[in-house]
Amino acid sequence: MRVTRALVIACAMVLVASVGYARSAPLDDPAAKLVLPGSVVLDARGTVLERNARDGLRIPVPLSAVAPRMIEATISAEDRRFQQHPGVDPLAIARALATLGSRPSGASTITQQLARRLYLDGDTRPLLVRKLDEARIAVMLEARFTKAEILDLYLNDVYYGRGAYGIEAASRVYFGTSASHLDLAQAAYLAGLPQRPTEYGTAADASADARQAYVLARMVEDGWIGTDDAALARDERVEMSPLADGPIADAFVQYALAELARVRPDLAHRDGLMIETTLDAGLQSEMERLARLRIAPLADRNVSDGALVAIEPRSGRIVAFVGSATDGDPRHGGDIDMAVTPREPGSALKPFLYAAAFEHGYTAATPLLDVPTTFQTVDSTYAPLDYDRSFHGVVPLRTALASSLNVPAVRTLDAIGVDSMLEILHRFGLKTLDTPERYGLSLTLGGGDVTLVDLTSAYAALAAGGELTEPYAVTRVRDASGRVLYERTAGPARRVLSAQHAYLLTSILSDPDARIPGFGGVTPFDLPFAAAVKSGTSTAFRDNWTVGFTPDLAVGVWVGNADGSPMTDVSGVEGAGPLWHDAMLAAALARPMSSFTRPAGLDDVTVCAPTGLLPGPFCPSPVREVFVRGTAPTTVERYYVRDASGVLRIDPPVDARAWALDAGLPLVTSGGTGSDLRIVAPADRTVVFIAPELATNELVVRVAASAGIDRAAVSIDGRSVGIVSMSDPTVRWPLVPGTHTVVASARLADGSLVTASSSFEVR
Repeated sequence: MRVTRALVIACAMVLVASVGYARSAPLDDPAAKLVLPGSVVLDARGTVLERNARDGLRIPVPLSAVAPRMIEATISAEDRRFQQHPGVDPLAIARALATLGSRPSGASTITQQLARRLYLDGDTRPLLVRKLDEARIAVMLEARFTKAEILDLYLNDVYYGRGAYGIEAASRVYFGTSASHLDLAQAAYLAGLPQRPTEYGTAADASADARQAYVLARMVEDGWIGTDDAALARDERVEMSPLADGPIADAFVQYALAELARVRPDLAHRDGLMIETTLDAGLQSEMERLARLRIAPLADRNVSDGALVAIEPRSGRIVAFVGSATDGDPRHGGDIDMAVTPREPGSALKPFLYAAAFEHGYTAATPLLDVPTTFQTVDSTYAPLDYDRSFHGVVPLRTALASSLNVPAVRTLDAIGVDSMLEILHRFGLKTLDTPERYGLSLTLGGGDVTLVDLTSAYAALAAGGELTEPYAVTRVRDASGRVLYERTAGPARRVLSAQHAYLLTSILSDPDARIPGFGGVTPFDLPFAAAVKSGTSTAFRDNWTVGFTPDLAVGVWVGNADGSPMTDVSGVEGAGPLWHDAMLAAALARPMSSFTRPAGLDDVTVCAPTGLLPGPFCPSPVREVFVRGTAPTTVERYYVRDASGVLRIDPPVDARAWALDAGLPLVTSGGTGSDLRIVAPADRTVVFIAPELATNELVVRVAASAGIDRAAVSIDGRSVGIVSMSDPTVRWPLVPGTHTVVASARLADGSLVTASSSFEVR
């Protein structure tokens, strides 16, 4: 009893003597004394994605971000006269002394508890000495800080159990919500924990319930709530989160940490950081579920994995990031993040080819040829085929892109040059395409490696009207005291394509009718809102992709195998397409999906398909097309001609006449003024191999000519092979090993001679 009386007298003496001393004596900044726990990574709404729990978890928040009920519950539970005392509470000390030995009552104020935790943690001096020092520091804190500031420090420092330091961390660890959203029952539960966090924080048991009821009763006594409020809170079932949640979006977290190390290497290995990111954890969980759901049925077609990235076009914020749909599957090859692993994108690069073509004077109506074509490369010949192994003749650029026709794309690349396409790909941020010497005409069909993040970002630039914003994951980094160490500043978007050309591509990629020749009338690309989309499949079905967008969200999907093994005939429509479709629908439930906005500087003009020219008198297929102002046609087409008998005939380009004949289309055969003569097969410098297993080995020579030529003579190495008519422009020649030259010649109406030649080798 002598000790306790001495303690009271000493406290009173300290209280009187400290009035002047409290403001002038040195005291370390309390914010610098806060416990430094491991770093935590949060999503855009504060959901904990991953944390280093070795030293606990802290998420500092200002007092304004704490529910008022939590503040009231804390004061009632820990320090009822907090607003009146100067740091120590003589009444509480007297009560503690009066109940000593019977019903212990705590005498430490909130300020004293804060002083003990920040300045005297681990102090082994005698109790009386420690208590005197605790009171001294508490008075000094009260003299230098407002009550609100002290509460802010306390609520961000006090330990609530489960490794949670501070109220925000506790709210998320116990209830999966923020401190600002705590209800009365949750606030009373958490306010009761600091007294015995290990005992009360393990589960919602009887002792924890009793402690919650005690806090609620104190709040009634203090006038914060009524008895009915307390009763309702006591009856409410407090749903607690599981004790140990696994990490959310681990691949994204690693991506975000790598980004932070790149932009702020000085923060890369610091402890106690709160790293705020762009991710939408709710959307992320749904995307992960959908990826698993869509990949599983494809297992019998040798598909083991998928990845997905979703980016906001205008901001560049990455809101979903699935690095693998099948983490843990041994076939996946470990922790391979397929969102950042370069792979061949197939036809998903075609929109950027046509973006370059627009800058070379092409329009959405420009007629392109989808006919058998052989291209001569540096060391071989190249004859691309469409996915359906058929040809469609003369097609508008709109149809060629929307239906993903390969031959028109390669012919366009051959016309504008590989360098033009590479330049625009680099402009759109596809930085992995960095070895131009290895790319040829196959570039437009995906003959180079890109990452899903970069490709989705490139499509997001189309969604943003041709403005590219660098995709990013980290928005802000704070230390344990809440001080901002890094905050991403929104830089200006970079113009990579004109708004008019971006709109043309968007119009084409969102046109379901233009997709029909390539994909039919029903595809996974159809949504209840306008969306632009493109698929792609790499050689031997090793990768397939679907990337698409609205003005509000760009989503890219990759499906395949991380080890690069081929799938069994799985195209982008069958593999990545359904997952993209589901992902867009899921995103639309919580996000706006706006309509595309048409920029100024565009005109609608009626043209005759497939010529792209103004309709002539016999045009059977006038269509409305969008043109950048000043690029609309002024010439009337003469593609369609009605002969004397009334039959509607066509006069296609010379390279398409052979296709038209094979398709059984009625051609203009005379009366034309053209004089073009071509050898369609064999293409120049073709190598033909003799097959010993065949009874006969013959070369089929095919000639094409404009309407002004009806017949042509064919010779090989100067020897006549035969006369062909344009109604049946082929002749056969027995193969002979060696190098040969085929020549076709035709006499025009004015008596002049036109010729065409091609060299080939037989082995």
